[in-house]
Amino acid sequence: MIKLAFFDMDGVLTVEKSSWFYVNNKLGINNRENYMKYMKGQLPYPDFFRLDLKAWIEKYPGIEGNYIKNILNEIKPVTGLGKTMKYLKNKNIISVIVSGGISWLSDRIARDYGIYEAYANKIYCDDNGRIIPDGEVQVDPSYKDYVMGKVMAKYGLKPGECIAVGDSESDYSMYRAVPNFIAFNSDSDLLLKISSASMENDLSGLIKFLESY
Repeated sequence: MIKLAFFDMDGVLTVEKSSWFYVNNKLGINNRENYMKYMKGQLPYPDFFRLDLKAWIEKYPGIEGNYIKNILNEIKPVTGLGKTMKYLKNKNIISVIVSGGISWLSDRIARDYGIYEAYANKIYCDDNGRIIPDGEVQVDPSYKDYVMGKVMAKYGLKPGECIAVGDSESDYSMYRAVPNFIAFNSDSDLLLKISSASMENDLSGLIKFLESY
């Protein structure tokens, strides 16, 4: 029996594939050089994370957290999110976000849709609400299994009692933690190969999978 469902956020719970890219695009910032260094293993994720914040501050001195929150509020949920979370709640299945995205967005999604917990990356502000080039990396996208292991231990659950839903190559780290992986809106051959099921567009397709599990 499935007792806990882990969800990536960007591209799974929201229509945007990356909350970081969405914000950078809105701010007119191109971080492709740093992104490629990160993908090649030349830049540790915490450094990549802080370089984004530094770029925001350099272009917009004194930029406030509320400005970024307003940008993130533009990001829409995927079709079927509300229906899916209502189903999980009715079945007493715990829902948890594990995302390399921005915590201001994951916190809103969790609050709006009754998701139990959200783990994402926190941006720090000073006492005046202005962003500083620092934060808390709760989730390295390549090591989501580490966070998931701690969550399973917290609830006293085994990997076989959990599922994970992801869309991008980094979500392979979710598969390392639990055997039941669902590929959602994914164009990754790797994820499609290892997934227990794949679905597109409407997240409520997960309900059918759980009812037949």
